[in-house]
Amino acid sequence: MRYKILLSCILLFIIFSASRVLAQGDKVVTDVAFKFTFTLPAGWENKDMKETTDKDAISYSFESKDKKMAIMLLAFKLSSVKNIDDFIYNLEKDISLNIPPKSGDYSEEDSGRYDMKNAHYKDNRFEETIYYFRTKLPDAPNNYVYMLRFITEAKDYNSDTETLVKSIAGTFTPTAE
Repeated sequence: MRYKILLSCILLFIIFSASRVLAQGDKVVTDVAFKFTFTLPAGWENKDMKETTDKDAISYSFESKDKKMAIMLLAFKLSSVKNIDDFIYNLEKDISLNIPPKSGDYSEEDSGRYDMKNAHYKDNRFEETIYYFRTKLPDAPNNYVYMLRFITEAKDYNSDTETLVKSIAGTFTPTAE
């Protein structure tokens, strides 16, 4: 019996240690004011961060260590729940964002306090995957909408890129309650 307990403890220690080694270098990005968090793998650089003077919007940009992918994150603080389709429409039509044409349909997910839609966009030069999130907290003082945009040159887009995008996007969580 002691042998099994000791073996279980050693096994748990090894698993815990291995997960900590694998996680070393990962960068957790948390914004308390705009209520989100997500994790970037080791080697990603924060290139820029800008907040509006009214403190109702913020943008971040990140770049992979090999310079083959960039991430743009836009977050907006709102006084009410925003219609996610209106939010997507406005961003897709925003000339300054220069989003390529959408390729395919949206995928959707509802997590209770927030929901998400994502789609793939491409043209001859770029392939992008964009995730749109919105919080759904009618009694909260603020709600938030987010655009998490992954930008890759078309020549560099492949299945590994797609896996990395899904992995990073899977860690994004709105933290508003």
